[in-house]
Amino acid sequence: MYIKKTWKAGRTVEVKKTYSARFGKKLARSENLLDTSKAAEKVNRDNAIANLRRILNENFAPGDWHAVFTYPQKVPPNEEEAREDRRRFLRLLKAVYAEQGVELKAVAVTEWTHKRIHHHLVLPNLPDMKSVKALWKSILSAKYYTDEERLNGEPLHLRFPWSPLDDSGQYGELAEYLVKETDKSRKLRGKYCRRYSCTKNIVRPQPKVEIISAAEWRDEPPQRKGYYIDRDASFSGISEYTGLPMQETIYVSLARAG
Repeated sequence: MYIKKTWKAGRTVEVKKTYSARFGKKLARSENLLDTSKAAEKVNRDNAIANLRRILNENFAPGDWHAVFTYPQKVPPNEEEAREDRRRFLRLLKAVYAEQGVELKAVAVTEWTHKRIHHHLVLPNLPDMKSVKALWKSILSAKYYTDEERLNGEPLHLRFPWSPLDDSGQYGELAEYLVKETDKSRKLRGKYCRRYSCTKNIVRPQPKVEIISAAEWRDEPPQRKGYYIDRDASFSGISEYTGLPMQETIYVSLARAG
């Protein structure tokens, strides 16, 4: 017997097959295991990436945005100021979205240690995204701009890197990037530092769990009608954490946004 977990997240379906000591035949563990501390760190990081990937795939769509919100270089905020800026921004942003008839869902990641503090946000698309930039600028202007900068407008050194989500609906690379952004902060600020936060209305996909009576699964995962297998994001082999066989397959819808 083995355990099969299936997640449906937006345009993707994820299937994970594993063995457990509670079910099935006795299996010899691989000797090629990471030591306990490294294994725990890796599995926690991999789980964070997988959970965030499913959240992004379920709640966001092609044309939505990954945006970075930065600060003026001369007067960077401290950590508490940055937290308050982000809380206030999201609170006010909810009204901006409501005015344009769109529900605000957001995933936020703050990088505390790389160069200067900045916020990554994944946001739904709006008919007028300029209002989002204008809101962030107004928050900065009140607290961080000099009188001259307020007079002249947005400082030239302040950039707004924005990237639209592609038409695949599979945003695993973005999830991995955002989790990577938190690695340095967690080393300096402690392992219990939150990697990301979400608005309360974010849907978190839950798995369907099945106990399969077969002794083992096929080496090649089955095809799924209407989907292709994302080979780069899938895995079949021996888990470095448990030393037991594991198979993770990510199916992506063949349909594309029109």
